Amino acid sequence: MQEKSFAGRWLSFAAAVLVTMVVVFVACPALVNAVPEMRRMADFVDESNIETGEFYYTDVECVGHANIGARSTFDYTPSGPHPAAQVD
Repeated sequence: MQEKSFAGRWLSFAAAVLVTMVVVFVACPALVNAVPEMRRMADFVDESNIETGEFYYTDVECVGHANIGARSTFDYTPSGPHPAAQVD
């Protein structure tokens, strides 16, 4: 395999940065605006002045509660009537 030229490597790097910026600043906001549940969660975060970037690295009580809530949401998501609960 031949090694790319210096200009080719910079072009690849610039393309990767451009794709990342398009995803972060165009695709993700469009997704948030397209899905009502995500829009509602984003509005709650904004209204509550929650600094989302701080949570990963800091030990904040709110993060513990959010973690429990998020796990409970996935563990106990309503999935419709259970087959055994249906009466014929």
